[in-house]
Amino acid sequence: MAILKRVTGHPAGQIIELKGDVTVIGRSPECHIVLDPNGVSRRHAEVRRVGEKFFLADLHSRNLTKVNNSRVEPGKDHPLQPGDRINICDVEFLYFTTPPKETGPREVGDVMVVTEEEIEDPNIHTLDASRSSALASAVRPEVKLKAILEITRNLSTELRIDTVAPKILDSLMELFPQAERLFLILLDPITKRLVRKAFKYRPNRRSSSAFATVPEDEIPMSISRSIVNHVLGQKKAVLSQDAGNDKNLPTSASIADLKIRSVMCVPLLTPDNQALGIIQLDTSDRKQFLQEDLDVLAAVASQAAIAVQNAAMHETLLERERMERDLKLAEQVQKRFLPQSVPKVPGFEFFAHYDPAYEVGGDYYDFVKLSNDRWAIALGDVSGKGVAAALMMAKFSGDTRFCILTEDAPGTAATELNSLLYAAGIEEKFITLSLSILDPKTRKLTLCSAGHLPILIRRAGGTVEEIGEDIAGFPLGIMDYSSYQETEITLNPGDVAVIHSDGVTDARSTREELYDSRDNRRLLKRLAESPGSAEAVGRSILQDIREFSAGHSQADDITLICFGPTAG
Repeated sequence: MAILKRVTGHPAGQIIELKGDVTVIGRSPECHIVLDPNGVSRRHAEVRRVGEKFFLADLHSRNLTKVNNSRVEPGKDHPLQPGDRINICDVEFLYFTTPPKETGPREVGDVMVVTEEEIEDPNIHTLDASRSSALASAVRPEVKLKAILEITRNLSTELRIDTVAPKILDSLMELFPQAERLFLILLDPITKRLVRKAFKYRPNRRSSSAFATVPEDEIPMSISRSIVNHVLGQKKAVLSQDAGNDKNLPTSASIADLKIRSVMCVPLLTPDNQALGIIQLDTSDRKQFLQEDLDVLAAVASQAAIAVQNAAMHETLLERERMERDLKLAEQVQKRFLPQSVPKVPGFEFFAHYDPAYEVGGDYYDFVKLSNDRWAIALGDVSGKGVAAALMMAKFSGDTRFCILTEDAPGTAATELNSLLYAAGIEEKFITLSLSILDPKTRKLTLCSAGHLPILIRRAGGTVEEIGEDIAGFPLGIMDYSSYQETEITLNPGDVAVIHSDGVTDARSTREELYDSRDNRRLLKRLAESPGSAEAVGRSILQDIREFSAGHSQADDITLICFGPTAG
């Protein structure tokens, strides 16, 4: 049996049996092994079985595949040997022909976890922690009251988890003088990793009553995976009254090394019975933990869980506020990449409107003054929305200006832009672009299209023409090399050219109807009915979109440019 063991990335330590003849690794959900890190191609590599041997092949990925730090040539089979290290971006696998033996603890999050069998010892006491709020009759009232009041007093003003967690353990150290090691471990809700939030240790307790927080590299940090999994999964507290003599206790080896006699582990449960993590106490003291101690700890854990949940909610709120501030700043910065005003050209009128669906967006437009009083007019639409699209737009804006200023024609500028974007190697991101050069003296408009919507020309007489659909090339960034054809039109006095992103045509009504589609050319009809100058036409279109989509949230960025020679 051949296997891959995941060394880095999540979940570290995962064992994957290579059962089929072909095992594909990549970012696509259709792969047998799906990897999340950036840089991993959709179908990055594959492991193939030929008879009893296994071979690794790189599937022409962007960021290579390595075995023992040597590159695997794309398309060529590389024979695998036991112990080979396979690297795909930031993820590393070990290849074995038999499952590796676990010889010691391995790290999971911030906790050293010992891998062992599940709990089977019938002498281990358990307690349904979800019923801990009903333990009043089973626990001495004065003990429970003291514990609850202590936890409440210490935590009532704390809203940071890194402060809450140690204070919980401080209270438990006073409540359980026989405890030597105390852990508070939380379960990351996203990665499901165990993360140590607090640890207390008082060595040689019988000679000193002082509490101590010992440097991490001096403390034995092993903790039983099976106990933790059992407590979190079953939501039941666990007590071993004599850990050293519990032969079936999963961590018996580490417990023996530490001379631990008693262990208690309880879940932190929210009022709706959600497991947040665990608290574990252990001791080498001759005064062992008793069932009553477990009852008290479970009752205290209920109050502690509320404090932890409140702290987590507070931190989530603070993080959301930070993100909102960052997005607001990003919105301001992004708008600085866009023109702050429209061109002032004698005999012409310009109008521009930009409205992102979110705080930041992926639409881009620009007016660039060229030699001989010409103007370049660009409108691009990055695939996707939000922060990733906005970052692409920021880079693209600089590249576009550079290419427009160094190339003499829109077609050659678009070709150069395509090469720059493709070389950046950003998968699943492309840009549609409408690029035109206007000569106000001759009223000639030379344009090209990289997969963008046609330019609309509303003639002075009310007819509407679609220009550029027949010459449209591929969107930028899809192919290594792509050339772009140009076409030329003349704008007469009273004509208005309209360039827009698909946020205009894809605006939706409350009945989920598109504003403009092949079956309903509402934009063209509205344009034909909109007399007047470029600004009047632009505002008429925007008003019509608002009326059409009233009651429906904006789903895409809306960018609209209108320009043309003034009448008369």
